[in-house]
Amino acid sequence: MDHSVSLNFSQLSQEHITKLKDAFQMIDADGDGIISKTDLQEMLASMGKQNSDEVIEQMLSSKGSSTDGLNFPEFLSLMSGLSGEFPEEDELKQCLRNLADEQGSLNVPLDDLLQSLKDAGFANPEEKFAKIFKTFGSTQKTTSTKIFKGESFLATISDS
Repeated sequence: MDHSVSLNFSQLSQEHITKLKDAFQMIDADGDGIISKTDLQEMLASMGKQNSDEVIEQMLSSKGSSTDGLNFPEFLSLMSGLSGEFPEEDELKQCLRNLADEQGSLNVPLDDLLQSLKDAGFANPEEKFAKIFKTFGSTQKTTSTKIFKGESFLATISDS
């Protein structure tokens, strides 16, 4: 690993590293400690992205000489270099607020979120985002309405 990548890694906060570890474990579907080509394909498909083998190979080759996949330190280095490319927390909050109730809660009806994802062009978001919905979903006991816990989701992925 070269020093420029290490420098990016050293600038991550401990909280950000913890969140990236959670993300790593979510992407590492088989739990073997390595994000493989298959793991990346499944993760990208769950986000509605269909990338070619060439793009995935490029992602894996950007981390160094190993061909087995990304281990956690390599994942941290890669993600630290990409961190400026993700939507800001305020953008995500605004998207969830568009679905919020009158009180402005970021916990939104799952059916509304699914319809918005379909309207945005995601085919079959129930399957593509199943892991996220399982982790950040709940059912209201009084109404049996399924809810996406947007506030918990944002707390998990944000630095604040």
